[in-house]
Amino acid sequence: MQTNLTEKYRQTVEGQTAESILRACVHCGFCTATCPTYQLLGDELDGPRGRIYLIKQILEGNTVSEKTQLHLDRCLTCRACETTCPSGVRYAALVDIGRRIIEREIPRKPLFSLKRKLLRTILPHPQRFALLLKLGQTIKPLLPHSLKRKIPLSQKKTQWPKTHLPRKMLILEGCAQSVVTANTNAAAARVLHKLGIQLLTAPNAGCCGAVSHHLAAEQEGLAFMRQNIDAWWPYIEKQGIEAIVITASGCGTMVKDYGELLKDDDHYAEKATDDKFAPRFVAFVYPNFQ
Repeated sequence: MQTNLTEKYRQTVEGQTAESILRACVHCGFCTATCPTYQLLGDELDGPRGRIYLIKQILEGNTVSEKTQLHLDRCLTCRACETTCPSGVRYAALVDIGRRIIEREIPRKPLFSLKRKLLRTILPHPQRFALLLKLGQTIKPLLPHSLKRKIPLSQKKTQWPKTHLPRKMLILEGCAQSVVTANTNAAAARVLHKLGIQLLTAPNAGCCGAVSHHLAAEQEGLAFMRQNIDAWWPYIEKQGIEAIVITASGCGTMVKDYGELLKDDDHYAEKATDDKFAPRFVAFVYPNFQ
């Protein structure tokens, strides 16, 4: 794709990164076949190709509007489009750049700003989220059906295996998942225990950083990432941890990008690119035992 960035962005790291990604795109449209928002809404601007054009227009000096902001906000950052792109376009990195630029250029209405602030203040913190979820479950019978069906049932936590095993891996407990589906990680621990692996948790680890990162709060997201590295590193150094296991796909994608996102951080860059920080899903641990 041909680009003509304005001087405002041409000499910036963001602009240069975005330009290299844009030039890889051949606008073939294969990405639309796997994009959930395009499949649901049928609007070209709510698919990856349309959003790429919108970001290109921003970087080339065209008017940025609330409509542009809306189309980028609707992206789930699921990265399904990247799996079908024949050119290897790094769409997620590009849309994050676009969101950050729009956040600086277009002031949000107070209500929308409040909603985004609440998401960043509550979702990454399990105790806060659990309190609100419990409240929702308590008043669920009083709510209209449209809201009632969105509140999940509470889960009774099951026990983790307690036997110590020589092989050990860490698991990211996560934020929302650890509350809504509390038994997911416990089930993973039991499966891997059968394979001779003990799953450990690092008490000081928390949200992977995706919530803040995708809501254009870049520094806040990086702070979560550094917190996790600080929490995991002693286990990697002293307990012979083989890998970090993740049971939530969004978290796995985020942790996989730690090396790229922290590459300019002198203190964390080397740790973030350590082989142990290549997250594994349970399905990819099992083949090692065949």
